[in-house]
Amino acid sequence: MNSWRPYPLLRLVFPFAAGIIGEVILAGYVPDHSFLVAALLAVLFIVSLVLPLVLSNFRLGWITGLVFNLFLVTAGYQVANCHRPENAADFLGRHPDGFFIATITEPPTVSLSAVKAVLRARFRHDSARWVSAGGYAVCYLAVKRHAVPLQFGDHILVHAGFAAITDNSNPHTFNYPRYLKNKGISHRLYTESWCWQKIGLEPDGIVRRMAFMVRDRLLNILRANHVEGREFAVAAALLLGYVDELDPELRNDYAATGAMHVLSVSGMHVGIIYVFLEFLLGFLNKSRPGRLFKAILLLAFIWFYAMLTGLSPCVLRSAAMLSLPIIGKAMNRSPNMYNIIAASLVFILAMDPFLILDVGFQLSYLAVTGIIILYKPIYDWYVTSSWLPDKIWSILAVSIAAQVATLPITLYTFHQFPNYFMLTNLFVVPLSSFIIYAGIFVLVVGNIAVVGLLSAKVLIFLIWLLNSALHFIEQLPFSTIRGIFISTPEMLLLYVVIAALFLFIILRRISYLYLFLLAAIAFSSLILEARVDRLNSSRLIIFNASREALYAFSSHDNAIVLYNGQTRNGGVALKPNHSMVLADMNAHGVKYLREFRLGLRERPAEMAKDFVPVIAAGDFMQFASCRIRILESTIPKRIRSSVKVDLLILSGSPGIELANAVKLFHPGQIIIDATNSRYKTMRWLAEATRLGVKCHAVTLQGAYEKEF
Repeated sequence: MNSWRPYPLLRLVFPFAAGIIGEVILAGYVPDHSFLVAALLAVLFIVSLVLPLVLSNFRLGWITGLVFNLFLVTAGYQVANCHRPENAADFLGRHPDGFFIATITEPPTVSLSAVKAVLRARFRHDSARWVSAGGYAVCYLAVKRHAVPLQFGDHILVHAGFAAITDNSNPHTFNYPRYLKNKGISHRLYTESWCWQKIGLEPDGIVRRMAFMVRDRLLNILRANHVEGREFAVAAALLLGYVDELDPELRNDYAATGAMHVLSVSGMHVGIIYVFLEFLLGFLNKSRPGRLFKAILLLAFIWFYAMLTGLSPCVLRSAAMLSLPIIGKAMNRSPNMYNIIAASLVFILAMDPFLILDVGFQLSYLAVTGIIILYKPIYDWYVTSSWLPDKIWSILAVSIAAQVATLPITLYTFHQFPNYFMLTNLFVVPLSSFIIYAGIFVLVVGNIAVVGLLSAKVLIFLIWLLNSALHFIEQLPFSTIRGIFISTPEMLLLYVVIAALFLFIILRRISYLYLFLLAAIAFSSLILEARVDRLNSSRLIIFNASREALYAFSSHDNAIVLYNGQTRNGGVALKPNHSMVLADMNAHGVKYLREFRLGLRERPAEMAKDFVPVIAAGDFMQFASCRIRILESTIPKRIRSSVKVDLLILSGSPGIELANAVKLFHPGQIIIDATNSRYKTMRWLAEATRLGVKCHAVTLQGAYEKEF
């Protein structure tokens, strides 16, 4: 019997997703041939229909399967290719300057001086007419006092010079440019208040606009009932997906304890609300028209709630997955859970193929798949007839299943592991359920003075209890293992290790044990190889650091950091920069780190060859075989003869002509660090191109790395 027969939709996922991933990998290397790919797609589809009629021999059926899988791969590739903004003929990157009519596609973030919004270009003024335009940009629109507020769906007329978003990130930190690119946002814009105005066109996305207006009214109900501070931040995030008021410390408590999923509306939240609605509408189950009407109400509310919370990937997944059983139940059908997962995945990726790159989307599907596959075997490890231990073990089994399924990608992305995740979920699962039900009650009765205030106090207490419990767990010794960095091959091998071990435990086949051992050996070998490479190399990195010159020299397990901060208390002046340095050092296995100010011209005793091979003499440095000159001001008159260096670092916007510096130092490469003005950075880049000298600007191209 064909083991895939019960899961026909599951067979569609892998080739379709492979086509999308193939397009992502090949983008930029393979020219856009949309017409040829579409033609190939049509040919493969026709062939897959004709082949079963031509091939009468059952043994040749694999040919039909092969052609159909090629069709799915090509379909995935074409869907991703069509969704890539830069492939469109009217892409704003081809004409980034001029007058544009644009639409606000996300609820804007408003401050006293500016509005941050995501704009979709709709029309561009070309000579005497308006022509279509396409593409998305993140924009910072300066506002005047008492300006007309902007909302989702509003149209604005803007005189813009859109700038392409380049990857200027630092290694092993959150890559914001890549995050924007995966969301289809390719440009950015900073504009003054007189360069844009709201225009009176009919707003776009009426349903989503209405959903966001409802969300704002519900947030105001919470505020009116004195839900404030961290309690308001958690209630707004948990109930309505509004995360703008979550502070970093609160986020850290939730992330470090493995409860971050609570702060993003996910399948658990939608599922709780579904159960609540299923109970309320249970009286409609008595007749077939009633069941159909109930299904329509459930679908309408679930998708409206999904829009209310911002249509995050997790909510999209849960809404799509819940929709299929609702439809099936109304038709007296019971669809297989694997087919539901596959159908929802294909449906969502067909609408937005680049969600496959979204970490939240990946974790959402991995978690629910892990629970479906692993929960029952794990739950069966401990059997009890007592109610309370059984409920506790049930919660723990779900937590373990989800954690195991998401472990490799969690380590790869977040570089940490919450040791007390089981203890966390014992509090989070029941408390978050109570909070959701209490929050819904507050939103329903919030306008009734006494009842609203009393129910709000219950909600505030529950959220305070949750926050306090998570903060206590986060403060426990060894609550989180941080600094775990694995590569993509190591992540994939770790999935093979977990899958093989699980299959061996369940099926007791020796072949899975061999696979587990081989994968574990390969995983260990990759880690060992990376360790040996680090021991045999030295590394220089110049960070793209906010308002600081920040250079790191590492060798083996040791590193020194040079910085130009104004305070010596605690080393690197700005905390985000310090965290960025630590992340990079942890990723490269550095155990011993020392920090020194660039302003100290004398060579500190600790900067000795027995720690890191750096020799400093004023503005000249030598690291391994690399000679470095840091130029922070005009070229000193005492330097008359040329001095050849490998790297010339320009810092602090010095008043120099690049041609003179090149003539004097003959650099192999010029590095423009983060302390230089944008004007001088652009001027030096253009001048370096004319002189034929390699030049790297960290604010535009990201951190500079060099290994020796």
